[in-house]
Amino acid sequence: MNSRRSTVDSRQPGRLPFSQFLLLFALVLASLECASSGPRAVVLRDRFPLDPREELAGPFPEGVEKGWGAILRGDYALAEREFEAARTERARTAADIGWIEAIVLSGKSEEPLAACKDMMPRGEATLPLLVACAEANARAGRPPEAHDLYRLALARTGGSRAEELRIAAAEAWGTRAKAAAAEKRWQKAREEIGRAIALEPESAALRAAAGDIERGAGERAQALRRYREALELEPKDPATLEKAGDLAVSLGEHALAVSVYGELARRDPRFAAKAAEARMAFRVANWPVPEREAALSEDLTRAGAAQLVWWMFPEVREARVSAGPIASDAVSRKDSRAVTRAVGLGLLDVDRDTHRSHPDAPLTLAAASRLLLRLLSLVRQPSASVPCLAGEARAPRSAAEAIRRAKDCGLLVGEEGSAVSGGGFTRALDGLRALASGGAGTGGP
Repeated sequence: MNSRRSTVDSRQPGRLPFSQFLLLFALVLASLECASSGPRAVVLRDRFPLDPREELAGPFPEGVEKGWGAILRGDYALAEREFEAARTERARTAADIGWIEAIVLSGKSEEPLAACKDMMPRGEATLPLLVACAEANARAGRPPEAHDLYRLALARTGGSRAEELRIAAAEAWGTRAKAAAAEKRWQKAREEIGRAIALEPESAALRAAAGDIERGAGERAQALRRYREALELEPKDPATLEKAGDLAVSLGEHALAVSVYGELARRDPRFAAKAAEARMAFRVANWPVPEREAALSEDLTRAGAAQLVWWMFPEVREARVSAGPIASDAVSRKDSRAVTRAVGLGLLDVDRDTHRSHPDAPLTLAAASRLLLRLLSLVRQPSASVPCLAGEARAPRSAAEAIRRAKDCGLLVGEEGSAVSGGGFTRALDGLRALASGGAGTGGP
């Protein structure tokens, strides 16, 4: 028996001489090289295998030594035959490990997977078995499984061989999570994206993918939490910013919406309108209850419109009102000051026969247009130029003319139908303030 065989046979199980450990470490450290295509495919150098006898007690069949020698010479077909023959003799485990190594090196990565699955439960796996089965999984396009086996191997040596598969495994788990989400298997998708994040916790893309899964499952609050995690890692990613902004608006997270759409608008003017809406929503969220309810109403009432004008325009609160029509149905209301002031300034009309202003009736598009045009004439600064009103000194005579002139000024753009929404009217008031000071209106969508 030669010296190599004697050294192997005389070892105690589980013991590895220091010189051979260094050789083993160098061989396996050089074993892994990754390339990516779709889910990252793994391409390895042809020197990954370890001596299948390592960590095992001899004696070993002659075919095991011949097979290992054939592997070292690069004759993988001969190695496969030698190990296959030795698998029928004593010390079957070493022959099995060598057989796995030989066929993996021959490019038949699928075949050894069943053998690996069969051998692992027999007892504690040796380092050569872990590495061989890791390579079989890696070359079969299963980086997560390969990474798990390499992590077990790392516990034996303290090296860093599994690092090359870490990102590939994370990508594979992410791909599996997306596939599960496409099939609406939400819990499975959560589990698999969680595994991916555990492998690559600094990946903003994986956390954004977790947000997509939660949003698809209808868990909006959880989705927003995941998007915020992604933005902490990559604060300027446009796709994540837009998703987070949409959810922030729908969940009433107004401060976040302002921040997100402000960042988007700085780089893309298409988001300017959404940024303005977010700022307005943030302001409205901090208003008193009556004004906030009016601004958020689907169908704004005439009294609600008066309340918003009273709140947003100090000029209306401070204006002197000469004798004029009296609205008998506004006197005893809580919002009587706002309604009677709107009537007194001609912002709301009154039925001259009944002296009623109908404060609880919906604010029509025509009435809203007349109110805004009258208000603009009241608060407009003398130095401000309002091109949309040039040559239109008189009050509009018809409803159609009032609507046309209001929209020419950028007010109530996007409002259709017979009634006006609280949001549309509030934006129009905000745009009117800009017009009155000589700026461009911002009442459009």
